[in-house]
Amino acid sequence: MSQAEERLPRKAGRAWIAAALALIVVVGVTVGVTTRWGRTGESASSPGGPQRRGTELVIAVGDIAGGEFDPLKGWGSRPAQIRPIHSSLLTVDEDVDFVGDLASEYSVSDDAKTWSFTLRDNARWSNGEPVTARDVVFTYETLKKDGTRFDLTFVDRIAATDGSHVEFHLKEPRSTFVSQLSEIPILPAEHYGADYSKNPIGSGPYTVVDHQQGQQLILKANPHWYGRRPQFTKLTFLFLGEDAALAAARAGTVDIAYVPPTFAGQRIAGMTLQSFATVDSRGLSLPTLPAGGKGKIQGNDVAVGNDVTADPAIRRALNIGLDREGIVEIVLQGHGRPAHTLVDGLPWFNEQAAFEDGRVDDARRILAEAGWSDSDGDGIAEKDGRKAGFTLMYPSDDKLRSDLALVVADQARALGIQITTKGSTWDGIYLEGKANAVTWGGGRHHAHQLYSMYSSKVIDTGYNNMPQYSNPTVDGHLDRALSATTQDEADTHWKRAQWDGETGFAGPDGDAPIIWLVRIDHLYLVRDGLHLGEQPIQGHGHEWALFTTLTQWRWQK
Repeated sequence: MSQAEERLPRKAGRAWIAAALALIVVVGVTVGVTTRWGRTGESASSPGGPQRRGTELVIAVGDIAGGEFDPLKGWGSRPAQIRPIHSSLLTVDEDVDFVGDLASEYSVSDDAKTWSFTLRDNARWSNGEPVTARDVVFTYETLKKDGTRFDLTFVDRIAATDGSHVEFHLKEPRSTFVSQLSEIPILPAEHYGADYSKNPIGSGPYTVVDHQQGQQLILKANPHWYGRRPQFTKLTFLFLGEDAALAAARAGTVDIAYVPPTFAGQRIAGMTLQSFATVDSRGLSLPTLPAGGKGKIQGNDVAVGNDVTADPAIRRALNIGLDREGIVEIVLQGHGRPAHTLVDGLPWFNEQAAFEDGRVDDARRILAEAGWSDSDGDGIAEKDGRKAGFTLMYPSDDKLRSDLALVVADQARALGIQITTKGSTWDGIYLEGKANAVTWGGGRHHAHQLYSMYSSKVIDTGYNNMPQYSNPTVDGHLDRALSATTQDEADTHWKRAQWDGETGFAGPDGDAPIIWLVRIDHLYLVRDGLHLGEQPIQGHGHEWALFTTLTQWRWQK
């Protein structure tokens, strides 16, 4: 391991573990017994409650489809999504260090432009064939050529020096390269094609037995898996909504079920509520351009801009006026904490971005100074004949986000801002979300989302930078953070992009294209006696977050 490798991929994990642990301990005092990354509440089990001690599990944690096992379709775009079926070069361990997965060892050159990997010699595809360096080269070259799901434009060339060694030569340093290395699933060069989704061949602990779109996914243990053999030979994922998942848990037909915070008080015989700390945050994406523009999302032409949210005063008033503690108590039932940025408490968090909120009078003053006043006495400010009102979209099947939208709308009215909430599908939100506010989310074990959410260079690519935000100073800091050769240098510029003393996208005086409000805990009802391993602090999305430790799952004696 080179000195540069120690600087870049590993330091980030250790630097913020203490802060995360401190958070968990504080929260654990009020909830239950604290375990490493999660906490266990009281069980409503009884001697007569259901007991499952077999080698099969039934799981209902939401719709875990999307991408259909193919990275060209988006598979790997959510944290831990690939873990049951595929492997990647790197993975995240319980200490949130980036460590080898398919790679038995790796190193980074002193100029951070050459990354070298040695593949483990016992890696096999689910059909028994060996995983080779050629497969790695094929995967990354295919995704680079495609260019829509993973940004690999900074990679100059990829070379297999022999059957088990791969080198990536970068055009320039990329401090967040670990994001791709830990999230891109490696594909079999000999067996990948247009029908790959129907019969995916992977090198993960499980293989696909049956997949019924929108209904279920059945996996069986992969006999050729190179890692720790899983205790469970069969996993059945039911794609159930939150209400249906809770009903299945009551009926005793599932072993793990995700529950939104409003269901956290439910008591179900034979199951225990387990709560895991996360870097998973929720907030409001607000269009920063006036109405009438055009743009793209996922290749589709869409309307861009909103005349109300384009006014920085509206965004700043909401940022300091909304009461985050109140939102945590009402929407999350206390299962989370306030958030001021996407990266609160992480090494790249700028503490100057934190501030006192719930300042209704100050928010009204900001609006008044910008020309917004309630001239007709209806409680809603106006400017140039336009009401301070806009639509806030949320996914209809997501209770947490729908509750968030309603509470935000209620609080905003006290500021003189009228928010109309609108439920939709994600497809609908993507088409309308650049002209309306959206209940947005995110959170990773690395800093790359700061670039993808705030850089003007990614506008109209994928669903990056939904607000169409552009600030040249911020762009400069983001670029320098991305191309840094050390983590310390990168962190300095990530922080300055948030707020450098004069401008930035965060803080009480920042541009606030996205107003982050809460960081949520992931809550699951889990069959009594089922241990879910040494979970790292979880990333965005409860659907897949548990699966980093899948091979550690076991029945406790």
